Amino acid sequence: MGRFVLRRLLQAVPTVFGILVLTFILTRLSPSDPLDFLIGGVSDMTPEQREALRETLGLNQPLPLQFVDWLGHAIRLDFGKSYFYQRPAAQLIFERIPNSLQLSLAALVLSLVVGVPLGVLAALKRGGKVDHAIRLFSVLGHAIPAFWFGLLVVLIAGVQFRVLPIGSMNTLGREGDLIDRLWHLVGPVLTLALAGIANYPRYLRTEVLEILGQDYVRTARSKGLREPMVIVGHVVKNALLPIVTLLGGLLTLFISGAVVIEQVFTWPGLGRLLFEATLQKDYPVVQASVLAASGLLVLSYILRDIAYAWVDPRIRFR
Repeated sequence: MGRFVLRRLLQAVPTVFGILVLTFILTRLSPSDPLDFLIGGVSDMTPEQREALRETLGLNQPLPLQFVDWLGHAIRLDFGKSYFYQRPAAQLIFERIPNSLQLSLAALVLSLVVGVPLGVLAALKRGGKVDHAIRLFSVLGHAIPAFWFGLLVVLIAGVQFRVLPIGSMNTLGREGDLIDRLWHLVGPVLTLALAGIANYPRYLRTEVLEILGQDYVRTARSKGLREPMVIVGHVVKNALLPIVTLLGGLLTLFISGAVVIEQVFTWPGLGRLLFEATLQKDYPVVQASVLAASGLLVLSYILRDIAYAWVDPRIRFR
């Protein structure tokens, strides 16, 4: 197991490094100058003062030297100080990652808890009204943009009927209240999980229908096993293989989609921090955020491979 995980980590290094190089180059080649944001309305700064500030920030060096210097510090988790917050970028990242993980993991659990039973039910009720309703829901859920659905949740459930909170992580003055935190999670988690809830039934329905016709299922029924035991122990377990394969891509969708969803619901997560830092040309925070997001994606794919091997005993770690 240890060698398997180590091999997956080593295979991911070139990908993460390529992402870092592209992110660094794209942020440095942006048309705007970060000094304009830093000095704000200070218009009487002389060219010499601007150049001194640029030298202090290390922005006057050639791009290769800037990247090598930044990479050397990044290995030690030193991404520099945020231009806007005037705090270490790593500290901001570590504060926001738990908030984003709450959304992504809760959305993953919700999509599995709702999507998997819907897929199995659609297969067992093939051709019936329930099957048609679930398939229609899958098509609509897949077609609806997440940000548009999130805005509907905010406008209808938050503003019109006021049954859900419309922003932040907690009600003011109730920061330590777990129930209040869970209540604030409902809107963004439901929005983020919509894609998974819609996609899982489509894949699982096809897989369950195929497995229902296999010989080992007929053998299990001929032995007198009850139908729930046949469905859960033989059909669903084997049908989960393609679902596990989709986990990595789904987590990628959750992490990338969090950038938009966190903006809609003003959720103080990593995605919102990255969005704001990009607008502010806050290079240290942008680069640190991309590195953190890349690390989470690599970890999600490694966990997916481990889960796949656990579900399918024919796979061995070599």
